Amino acid sequence: MSGSADGFAVDLDVYQGPFDLLLGMLANRKLSLTEVSLASITGEFLDYVRTLDFSQGLDQASAFLDVASVLVEAKSAALLPVEDESMRDQASMDALRERDLLFARLLQYRAFKQAGQDFRARLAANSGRYPHPGHLEPQLAHLLPDLVWTLEPEDLALLCANALVNAPASQVRLDQLHVPLVDLNKEADQVRQALLAQPGQPVAFADLVASSKGRAQVVARFLAVLIFFRQELIQYRQDGPYQPLYLRWVGSIQEPETALISEGDFA
Repeated sequence: MSGSADGFAVDLDVYQGPFDLLLGMLANRKLSLTEVSLASITGEFLDYVRTLDFSQGLDQASAFLDVASVLVEAKSAALLPVEDESMRDQASMDALRERDLLFARLLQYRAFKQAGQDFRARLAANSGRYPHPGHLEPQLAHLLPDLVWTLEPEDLALLCANALVNAPASQVRLDQLHVPLVDLNKEADQVRQALLAQPGQPVAFADLVASSKGRAQVVARFLAVLIFFRQELIQYRQDGPYQPLYLRWVGSIQEPETALISEGDFA
């Protein structure tokens, strides 16, 4: 057994070195738990912890007991003989669970240790930094002119009113857009009238958009076609991808009492 600045170290037949490294070898399965003498480790640790002060020894003893208790339970489950084979299998399963629990605790232990080392390094790196309070020397403070308050309450009220007037609008402005707005209901009525002009006859979609004055109108009329199909007002035929699209009106020929398209059609 030895105690150094690096912490507790063990001296066994199968291993000599720091206790942390022993736990790492067990976690990485480079050393079998059955080959480790827990009694020797415990005795050496008791001798080591007696050399420490109370607070440091208590912390290390608590951490050691947490790990050692799992080591003892896992090793006992692996070594104790059983009469029934099913009980042996159950004991093996319990040993596997305890081993997995041990590995999980070892990983947690290593993570906390690495975090502690990182904190220690950061504290050491910043140990030479001290805050410098900012203040003005007395011999310079009297050189500053006295503050002259020139605003009246009415001036503050005017500033507040200007800020509220120039506040961003709650709705997005559209007047800066260069694309002209298109009335979807108007374009839908154009599509309907064009289809009703040839009752029972298919009309090519290209003919429906031939009179369009821009891409926005083409998109609006295509949306109208999709909504009419959803409303079961038209039928379509297309022989294949990229082939001409033909449409035929199968709905009522009476003038609708309400708008052809509403917000509910996009729900």
